[in-house]
Amino acid sequence: MDTADLAELAPELMARHPGHTWTVQSAGGPGEDLRAEVGLLADPSRVAAVYVHAGAEVYHLDFEGHTDTDFAYEDRDRIEAFQGRIDLAAAATRGPTRVTLRLGGGVVVHSQLVVDPDGPNRLEGRTTSWPLRRLKALLQGHRLVERVIDLPAVQR
Repeated sequence: MDTADLAELAPELMARHPGHTWTVQSAGGPGEDLRAEVGLLADPSRVAAVYVHAGAEVYHLDFEGHTDTDFAYEDRDRIEAFQGRIDLAAAATRGPTRVTLRLGGGVVVHSQLVVDPDGPNRLEGRTTSWPLRRLKALLQGHRLVERVIDLPAVQR
C-alpha cells in the first residue's frame, strides 16, 4: 500500500465527517507524498493539513502551528493511521480546541493539541517537542514564550 492507494481511500475515510470538506492537494504515488486538507464547512478558516510521507510510514496532522505525528509500518495499520489523522483533523477544526505552542525566537519548540479541553469528550493529540530547536533558541539568547490558541466549538 502506498500513498496513491491511500489517496483513493480518502473519500471513504472522510465519509465519517459530513460537516467537513476535504481536498487532496497531492495525490501521492510511488515515491511521492500525499497531502490533503480537511476543512470545516461552517467555518472555512479552520483547515488542517494531513500528510503521508512517500513510504506511507509517517503520518502528520498540522493545525494552528501544532504538528501531530503517527506511524504505521505494516500495510494493515496504514489505513487506521490515515483515518486517525483525518478524525483528529475533523475534531480539531470543529472544536472546542486548545493549541498550546511554546516558541523560542518565533520558532515552535513544543506544541500540544487538545480537543474539548474542559469537556467530557477530551481528546489529546500527541505532544510534540523539538529539543534541538529549543536548544538553538536558548543558545541564541531567545526566551521561551507560550502562546495558547483557544477555538470555540462550531455547530455543524
